[in-house]
Amino acid sequence: MLLVVIVVLSIVLACPEPLYGWVTAPGAVLLAVTAATLLPALLAVFVSRRTLRLLERHLAEPGRGQAALGRGTMLVQAALLGGQSAVLLATDWPNLCAPRPGLGTWPVIPAVLAIVPFLLSLLLVWIALYPADRAVRQIALEVYLFRGRPVRPVWSLGPYLVYYLRHQLLFILIPMLLIVAARDVIYRYDDRLRALSGHAYFADVLLGLAALAVAIIAPEILRRVWATQRLPDGPLRDKLQALCRRLGLRCRAILVWKAGGMLVNAAVMGVVAPLRYVLITDGMLEQLEDTKIEAVFGHEAGHVKRHHILFFLLFALISGCAVTLFSIQTRGYHTHDPRFQLFATLVGAALVLKWGVLFGWISRRFERQADMFGVRTLTLSGLPCLAPCAVHGGLSQNPGTAAADALCSTAAQVFGQTLNEVAVLNGIPPEGRSWRHGAISARSRVLQKFALEPHAVARAERVVFYIKLGIFVAALIGSLWTGWELRIWRLLGLTRWG
Repeated sequence: MLLVVIVVLSIVLACPEPLYGWVTAPGAVLLAVTAATLLPALLAVFVSRRTLRLLERHLAEPGRGQAALGRGTMLVQAALLGGQSAVLLATDWPNLCAPRPGLGTWPVIPAVLAIVPFLLSLLLVWIALYPADRAVRQIALEVYLFRGRPVRPVWSLGPYLVYYLRHQLLFILIPMLLIVAARDVIYRYDDRLRALSGHAYFADVLLGLAALAVAIIAPEILRRVWATQRLPDGPLRDKLQALCRRLGLRCRAILVWKAGGMLVNAAVMGVVAPLRYVLITDGMLEQLEDTKIEAVFGHEAGHVKRHHILFFLLFALISGCAVTLFSIQTRGYHTHDPRFQLFATLVGAALVLKWGVLFGWISRRFERQADMFGVRTLTLSGLPCLAPCAVHGGLSQNPGTAAADALCSTAAQVFGQTLNEVAVLNGIPPEGRSWRHGAISARSRVLQKFALEPHAVARAERVVFYIKLGIFVAALIGSLWTGWELRIWRLLGLTRWG
């Protein structure tokens, strides 16, 4: 759902006015808004009921119901994204939410009004999916009981909605609205800023700097949007801090991510160390033994040490450069000019392909690299090796394979078990595919293969290296091109270049 929220809010940010505006009659606009709001919720009702029927009919195979919920949720998200995108781009709804005396003259207000149907539809979708989500989590609780772990009751509708509001909506909405606020304020004084600076694109540069500032400070905001607290003192905290020192991982704090015990997960956020946080859910602390928590912690540390967050920001920067270049090249065109609409459609299609296909492919490779880092973290933490191993002996390596490429067989096995355990505890079928992370069982099997074939590790690392190189080169070219079009040297006082 995070991607849906990001795309819808990005449309609001990039297109204050409808791009196409095919539907302009007020009655037709309201009909389109109503349909886009209600249809995803009706589809969610169907998905929820189908999931419950499968869970009831196949008690011994809960994975069938879990998989149906996963696939159905993706369809609901597609309907939600398609409907809301059509409302914002093809109807006059944004103009109906345009500035009005006493209300819309304030920054952000028009954008908030424009996304009210989306927010309402999202709320209805969550309510419709709740019975199926509750049933799936109830199955996970039975696994908790079987393992002899403490069990909390499945959350009721209220806590469920609060959790999703915080972690699926406000997580993205607050930073995006900050950028929208900066856009509204900057463009309101666009003429004055150009007169003071003597630079035609000064407002665009300011908006880019504002977006960068929001990206840097976002973790400090989001740690308060999510329910978090400092990880209490104790043996586990001591172990994780020791791992941080040995890995050279700098972060502001290790936090407990409070999710009512319903989520077994971890995350890392923050580009710069003073504003970087590692989060571990309360459910993970309750359900996993310390060694497996260290495995998950190592995976999150891998995202930091392998600079995945930075490269994702560069990946986003490429999109920002493309949108800025489009804006510069089409300045002076009217929104309803067919040429403007054609160029905008082509740019939008390229961005959809970039984020819908390429981002998922890259993300899965980054996840694999973080998995390998997690395996190495287990080895570093002192996990005893109990099998023939390319790291500790008993398994021959191919000539020319560096020792740094090898993975400990025991650590790979424990990490794979951790992945599968986390999937089961979250009600996720281990064989279920994931656009961003890949299937859990496939990731586990790949690690087992890598432990036996160190040259395969080196090959996977090379693939990620070339991906990062490609992102860096594309971001560099895009930044230089954008800087040239913005005449950025004039702002830096290098007037002899212009």
